[in-house]
Amino acid sequence: MTTLLTLHDVVAGYGAGDILKGVDLEVSTGTVTCLIGPNGAGKSTVLKCVSGLLRPRLGSVRFAGEQINGLSPRARLLKGIVHVPQDRSLFPAMTVADNLLMGGYALKDQKAVRRRIEEAAEVFPICRSRAAEHAGSLSGGEQKQVELARTLVLDPGLILLDEPSIGLDPKSRHQVFASIRTLAEAGRTVLLVEQNARSGLAASDFGAVLESGVVRLVDTGANLLTDPEVARLYLGASGAHSSPGASGASSAADVSAASTTSSEGAR
Repeated sequence: MTTLLTLHDVVAGYGAGDILKGVDLEVSTGTVTCLIGPNGAGKSTVLKCVSGLLRPRLGSVRFAGEQINGLSPRARLLKGIVHVPQDRSLFPAMTVADNLLMGGYALKDQKAVRRRIEEAAEVFPICRSRAAEHAGSLSGGEQKQVELARTLVLDPGLILLDEPSIGLDPKSRHQVFASIRTLAEAGRTVLLVEQNARSGLAASDFGAVLESGVVRLVDTGANLLTDPEVARLYLGASGAHSSPGASGASSAADVSAASTTSSEGAR
C-alpha cells in the first residue's frame, strides 16, 4: 500500500502547553484509520495539524509526498484534505442541494461541481431523495451523511472525521459507520477520531492508540478489537465481548502499563 499521509515527530499544542509530544503516524491510500485513546490524548489535535487549523511547533506533516507544514487550511483543502469537525457543519435553513453546492465554493469549475454532486448522490442517495428539504429537518445520522457527501464535491484525497457519531442515537450511529465503510469501498482515504472505540475500530482497516500525546500502538482494526489490553482500557471493562458502543475510561497508570506490555510498542 502507498503511504498518503505521514506525521513524523509532531509536537503541537495550545498556548504554552504541548498536547502532541512526538506523534509518528502513517496513513495508507484507500484505507480507514481510527485514532482511539483517552480524553485529552490529542486525537482531535492530530486532525487539526493535518488540516492546518493548528501549526506543529516541531516535526513534519507530509501529504502525497509533500511537506505541508507551511500551507494554509485553504491551500490544504484545495490539495484534497477535507476536515469534518465534531459539530454539525451543515446550514440548517438551506436545502440539502444548496448545502452540497456549498461544498464546491472554492472551485471555479461549476460543471465539475455539479458532476461531483451527482456522483455524491450515487454514493449517498439521501442527497437526491431529500434534496429540496431543509438540512435542519434531517435526523442527526442523515445530516452526517450529507456532510460526508459534501466532502466528495472536492474529490478529496483524505477525509478527516472528528467524532462523527457524537450525540447520535444507536440507529444514526449505525448509519454513520456504514457511510464510512461506503467511502472506503469507493476508494477514499479516511483518518477518523472516535470516542466510541469499538464501533470506530470495527469500521476501520487500521487503528492507532494515542496516549499522552504519542502513538503507542498501531495494528489492524480487527486485531485491536481482540487485544486484551486495548479491550480492557478502551472497549469496556468486560473486554472483547462487552456490548457495542461501550467506552472505557482508564487511569494514566493503566494506559502506561498497556503501552509497556504491548508487543507492538511505540511507533
